[in-house]
Amino acid sequence: MTIRETEGAKSSSVAMIAETLRRAIFDGTFLPGDQLKEMTLSHSLGVSRSSVREALRILATEELVAHLPNKGASVRKLTLEEIDDIFLTRQILEIRACECIPTAPERLLRALEESTVAYEAQANLDDPVAIANAHINYHKALVGLTGSLKLAELEESLMRTLQVIIACIENDRDDTQNEIANHRAMTRMVMAGDVQGAKKWVEDYIPNGKNFVVRHILSQKSTLRLRR
Repeated sequence: MTIRETEGAKSSSVAMIAETLRRAIFDGTFLPGDQLKEMTLSHSLGVSRSSVREALRILATEELVAHLPNKGASVRKLTLEEIDDIFLTRQILEIRACECIPTAPERLLRALEESTVAYEAQANLDDPVAIANAHINYHKALVGLTGSLKLAELEESLMRTLQVIIACIENDRDDTQNEIANHRAMTRMVMAGDVQGAKKWVEDYIPNGKNFVVRHILSQKSTLRLRR
């Protein structure tokens, strides 16, 4: 794909470059650990190297790209230890959210319902990035039941760190409708005030999610070895 630049529309061009690279990361064109060379990208996209550099900075703020000394930019790669830590923290946050169900205000319960509807709507579209974002928003709304904006933002940040993997999984997943039904069931438990049922859901869902991510990473490592 070529993106034509004009002097008066450079900021728009940078946004388009960032979106093009973001999509390429999410659809598996670039895998975790792959280098993103400015010169190569500027030639393939037909844009200036400085615009590519700015686009990569945007993706770095989104935690999609890492800048390493003497190596330049590459698609961010998580270690298994980091993944363990992320899912442990998420489980603590979501269990706490379940404990807050009896006292959660109506507006926060409605927000969870709305995020469920949005997740279902996106699942009917062939867009793994949009599905991944809707999935993240659901869990942010779930932790939002604590009434703490900081905790909800922490949940979102943790899931954003995983978003490349989540989007790739959504791209490969053949059971999206089962995943939607699973989240819908959780929402019903929350709305019914079933604290123990909701906690059991989290205790099952988080470890299963971690195992799914780990299997995906290990399969990506095999793919990388074959590509090299």
